[in-house]
Parts: sequence; C-alpha cells; structure tokens
Amino acid sequence: MRVSIARLVPVALSSALLAVLAIACAQSAAKRVPANLAGTITYRERIALPPSARVEVQLVDATDENVTAPLVAERLIDEPGQVPIAFSLSYDPASIQSSHSYALRVRIRVDEDVWFASPFDLRVLTAGNPTQVEVQLERVSAGGAVTPSVSSRNADPDPPNLDPRAKSARDEARAIDARLDRLDMREITDGPERAGFEPRRLRLWLRDDAPVKLTVTEASQAGRIAATSSYYFRDGRLFWVRATSGGYFFEGDALTLWLDGRLKPVLDARPEDAQRNEVRVHGEVRSALASFGVE
Repeated sequence: MRVSIARLVPVALSSALLAVLAIACAQSAAKRVPANLAGTITYRERIALPPSARVEVQLVDATDENVTAPLVAERLIDEPGQVPIAFSLSYDPASIQSSHSYALRVRIRVDEDVWFASPFDLRVLTAGNPTQVEVQLERVSAGGAVTPSVSSRNADPDPPNLDPRAKSARDEARAIDARLDRLDMREITDGPERAGFEPRRLRLWLRDDAPVKLTVTEASQAGRIAATSSYYFRDGRLFWVRATSGGYFFEGDALTLWLDGRLKPVLDARPEDAQRNEVRVHGEVRSALASFGVE
C-alpha cells in the first residue's frame, strides 16, 4: 500500500502544532494556579478581640517608594477569633516580578477603628525574603481612642540608627499628636460619595488659625487600607512629613532630609529628584490648605 508523502506532511504538522498548543495551554494554566503567602498574626497585649473584629492582610508592590504601593492581593478575615491568627493569602505568581520588592501589611479593625497594625512593611517573596511569616502587630487604639499607655511611637516606631534630624522631628510630631484634642480641627471630604468607595479625606488642626497638623487620606475601596500622609507644622511652617512613600524633613522651606518608606536615607537621590520632591510636597500642602481657605 502506498501512502502519499504530501498527505502525511500536513498531518505531521498538525500533530506538532497541537502538541505545542497543548504545552502552551498547560504552561498558561500553571501560571494561573494561585500561590500562597502564609503565616500567623499576633500581638503582645493581653486583649481579646470582639466578634466585630476584622483582619486586613495586604500584599503590595513596594518597589518604588516614591509612589503609593500598588495592591497585589488582599485577604479580609471576619471574626478571626483570638491570636495567634493563622492566615493564607492567595496571589497570582505571574504578577510577581523577581526584580521588584513586595511587602506585607496587616491591620486589625474593630468596627471602623484600627486597633492593631504592623509597624513596618514586612518584606516577602523576592530577594530571598520568606513566603511563611510571623507578623507581630503594635497596638494603635481601642474603642476609637488612642490608649494613654501606648503612644504613636509604638504605632510607627523609630528604626535603628535613625537620622538625628528625623528623630527630633518625629518626637516633636508625637508631641503634637498628644495634644490634638486641644486644637481646632476641621475636616473635608474631597470627592463624590459612592457605594463601596471611601472618598479622599482631609483633616486640619489649627492653633490661632495657623496649621499645626494636616492629614490626607487617599480615596480607596471600602474595607481596604487607605494610604495616609501626615504633615506637621512649626509656627505655621512645614517641618516634617510622614507618608507611606517615606519621610521628608524641612528646614525653612528647603527639603534637607529625604527618607524612604522604612525611614532610611535615600543615598542615591539626585539633586534634581530631591528638588522635585520639595516642589511636589509644597504643592500638595498648598493645595490641601487652600481647600480649607488657609494660606
């Protein structure tokens, strides 16, 4: 029996093409299988969580510390019980780039108040960082009021070897935070109210019509952790900014110290980058103060 080679070639090519497509589909399906970042959450205080507690676990891309870290994955745990709380956060491994830095952020809310929070971004996944972690939270508040025994130092503690200028500024900022209840506070909601969405919020504390502290909480989806930047003023002039992206210390109107999100000096910053940040921060402050009719 004779078989035409011309008839065999298309069959062979079709078989090879099908094999290649099958391999590609298998690889694509493998990429879509979620990976898991797991661990436990705890805190030192002997405080029981009520049934209304919610744990918020976020995986963010923290590569560029000059912008708000993009959200990669999130897990919300309602009625988590008591610590230690085990968690498993699923994420798409295809979205992870080996050259990027990733961080874990954890909070425990009770109703609308944050009771506990991770003091620093915990690096995970890339650059040899773990996929199994233990997160120890710091107490922030209970029942909506900052507890007298826990200062804002514990909510955002100083890292080792902090620049003395930043330490002095942070100590002054904590002193301001401790007496906010004595100041005139104004609040503005910036943006339309939409279901399932929290608008941008600005708060300003004043003494004799001069700004003392300004906070800007960015718009976010309801239930997600929104980025907040805090601006502190001395005699009406900006001297310290604490944001997710870093810390900025001003002398006069000049930015003299630029720190990253972990409050480490940005050593490789070019002068033009520092100048750009100085202009950007002053622009943000002027715009926010103008919303309150304050120059």
